[in-house]
Amino acid sequence: MELGTTKYIIYAELMANGYVEKHDIIGAIFGQTEGLLSSDLDLRDLQKSGRIGRIDVELDNTNGKSYAKIILPSSLDKVETAILAATLETIDRVGPCLATVRVVNVEDIRIKKRQYITNRAKELLKTLIDNMVDTYEITEEIKEYIRTEEIIEYGEEKLPAGPNIDNSDAIIVVEGRADVINLLRCGIKNVIAVEGTSIPKTIMELSRKKTTTIFTDGDRGGELILKEALQTCDIDYIARAPHGKEVEDLSKKEVVKYLRSKIPIEQYIQLNANKGHVINNYSTVINKAINDTQTMDDLASGIYNKEKMTGISECISDVSQLNESEVLSELKNEEEIKETHNDDKKDGDSDNRMSYEIFKTDDYVGQLNYIKSSMEEILGTNKVKIIGDGFEEIKSINELNENEYANQNINFFISDVPITQKIVDLFYENTSVMIGKEINIAKKPANLRIFSYDNFNQT
Repeated sequence: MELGTTKYIIYAELMANGYVEKHDIIGAIFGQTEGLLSSDLDLRDLQKSGRIGRIDVELDNTNGKSYAKIILPSSLDKVETAILAATLETIDRVGPCLATVRVVNVEDIRIKKRQYITNRAKELLKTLIDNMVDTYEITEEIKEYIRTEEIIEYGEEKLPAGPNIDNSDAIIVVEGRADVINLLRCGIKNVIAVEGTSIPKTIMELSRKKTTTIFTDGDRGGELILKEALQTCDIDYIARAPHGKEVEDLSKKEVVKYLRSKIPIEQYIQLNANKGHVINNYSTVINKAINDTQTMDDLASGIYNKEKMTGISECISDVSQLNESEVLSELKNEEEIKETHNDDKKDGDSDNRMSYEIFKTDDYVGQLNYIKSSMEEILGTNKVKIIGDGFEEIKSINELNENEYANQNINFFISDVPITQKIVDLFYENTSVMIGKEINIAKKPANLRIFSYDNFNQT
């Protein structure tokens, strides 16, 4: 139905006591209202002038009776429309049949239009607000563009760097180009990237001239770059992103926070020296006890000639760093060791008091036997035994939670399942020695000693 300039719609119902058709109903409407009102409200004239629309009839003939719905659009004012609606109810015959008409409703079409306008305006306003960019965001976007445009290529290696790398007395060394861009966004312009796994010569030279802070990711790669930088550069301060996060993903607030939390290199070395003391202590115990009569060459070949121990050859350097005379000077005479060990067994001391407390003594043979008994204890269980400072636990590999041991020193991590790179990456930071049925790793941390069951079966 074409509404056009329609203001109101009249809804009426008709019932005729007989069979009638649509044209009969429309004829009755025009015929029985003609001359009833003034000429200003004559339906034919109103329709010709367009002040009322086309009359629509929906007809249903049932059981010899006719039922119809009449829809009449009107652009008259509300008074005239009400009069016209009341006039329809005067119709009492359609064709030869008696009929009754009842006006059901007079609808103001403008109310619907107003509701539509209101709802649509809300949608348009919401879209407008969502797409609106305030002045602050525009300013920040422009500033960020300028900062990222400021990135330069520095040195022979054309390393990504900030524009103030030459003018500043201090520099910040990061891992990659994305890290440089993020720090430029934060307004830090004296930054330069390593761009690779090895430290470039340009950064080595800069570190000797300027106060140097290295800011690395909180992952394994960041630690490796940090260790190399400590060996090749003159680093003054160390800052690290939190565990599992990268510098390029940090917000401005986080970047400032972790740079302010940087520690001097002397403090870092001291912290690692304390940890290294514990590590060296337990590695010496194992190296001495594995074979107390072997020379250093025999020891190295005896431990590392297992082809199936993927990646374990990296550990040779750990043993090679020990001076042969230092190791041999600490070894006791074989007969004395056996005699002492036999005496202990006679007293019921060694076997009966077997616990992690033995590592607080100098009984190296007893300590070795305790390690062997721990290996036998979990053999075939697919579990691990963790021996630490003042505790020992046996758990399945699925029960292990790195956070549970984050603040505890693990002296021995003995596993009945293969030691994988994932296990090493989770526990290397606070673990001294790992012993496994099989070793399947690609990289071994420098501060971790790793042995297989076969090493101990030789003794």
